[in-house]
Amino acid sequence: MKSKFRIAVVAAVAAIGLTATAGAASFDHCADQLKDLGLFQGTAQGYELDRAPTRAEAATMLVRLLGKEEEAKTLDYTAPFTDLAGWEKPYVQYLYDNGLTTGATATTFEPEQGCSAQMYTTFLLRALGYSDTAGGDFTYAQAISFGESLGLVDYANCNQDNFLRDHVAAMSLTALDTPVKGDENAVLLQKLVDDGAVDANKASGLLTFFDRYASYTDASYKMNDAAKMDMTANIAADVSMGDTKIMDLTMPLNMKVDANPENMDQSKIAMTGTVKINMNESMVEQGAPATINQDIAYYYTDGVYYVNMGDQKFKMNMSVEDVMAQMGNLTGMQSSEPLCLIEAIDQSGSDMTVTYSSSGMNALVNSVLANMGMDMSTMDAQINFEDISSKVTISNGDIKNMNLAMKMSMTAEGQSMALSMTMDCAVNGLGDSVQIALPSDLDTYVDIIGGTTALIGGVDEPAA
Repeated sequence: MKSKFRIAVVAAVAAIGLTATAGAASFDHCADQLKDLGLFQGTAQGYELDRAPTRAEAATMLVRLLGKEEEAKTLDYTAPFTDLAGWEKPYVQYLYDNGLTTGATATTFEPEQGCSAQMYTTFLLRALGYSDTAGGDFTYAQAISFGESLGLVDYANCNQDNFLRDHVAAMSLTALDTPVKGDENAVLLQKLVDDGAVDANKASGLLTFFDRYASYTDASYKMNDAAKMDMTANIAADVSMGDTKIMDLTMPLNMKVDANPENMDQSKIAMTGTVKINMNESMVEQGAPATINQDIAYYYTDGVYYVNMGDQKFKMNMSVEDVMAQMGNLTGMQSSEPLCLIEAIDQSGSDMTVTYSSSGMNALVNSVLANMGMDMSTMDAQINFEDISSKVTISNGDIKNMNLAMKMSMTAEGQSMALSMTMDCAVNGLGDSVQIALPSDLDTYVDIIGGTTALIGGVDEPAA
């Protein structure tokens, strides 16, 4: 029991660390930035990010992102739609006059009907200068995929199954940082400033943010494109149940990776370190130690995963190619983070610090877990990520440090467990300077047949 409990806790730590660098997200900060520019006003009830947008609201956003709101307000309503309440008439009139809407029918616009992700993506593409008319740049059916090709639609800002005003805010902010058609150097926000639709002073801070984000993504791509990497990580975590602390853990690690992009199963990984676990003595079996201090080592080569726990050495077949295929498009998450997940990028000299939205990352992790077949809403359990923050420091175009802090709670069968974790990583080297040395005794490791693999501390005995 004690051994399996320790496995479960550590597995949870690892799962969070893997996905957090990945339901509806919460993009209040995106709505705030849009409101500062006069592009997102909300309602009398606030932003209402947790409900679906209406067709009238989407039409209004399109006119604003076209930079034509002031012009629209001067128009007399002559469109044939008889079901508009009043406030939406100028916006619909502008779209009708410019061939950007034909309504739901010849005489109705259906302003209160929901706007889908596909429809809103189409609107944003039109704001960027792309056409979905016959012979144009895309068709309505292709809107999402075409938006993805431009970087307008990503895994965080758009939920096709449950599209909310939340996503309207996230996608609209992303659109402002997307180049307009025909000019790769001019993003939509700069065009709105140049056209006089958005005040230059109000936009300056966000344009600076966009420039820093571009530098950050360049550094991220550079790191992820490097086939070889040397990184150290210091992980610390503690687990409590109610008011009782169950355990704390510290784990300094060094990880070296030599990836083979053509055949990931031929990649090499070496991860070594020490794990120290202090257990609550009241939860330890009599006579068992409350403190574990153990050297650990993990290796991967030729499609086999090796674990050295000191007195136990075991191995198991593991295809990275198969794992990536099962994860599908989630494997693309590591190259760079979507704009909508980042709240601020501060710069001091050549150093850059990226601060993520805790609420957005929180909901995204649940979404990632659901896509991996771990939809907590369908289980007799609940995971609540209360706080997730991450910072990345960039120096002279290279990522040097990554810091992650998170708090989460898990509830199952009426019991709650809280976990806090920090992970500080330093990138020591990239490229050919990184050399991996694998042990010469890997052939002595025991095969696991139906056994349980633990990441650290206490395992089921591997079958012979």
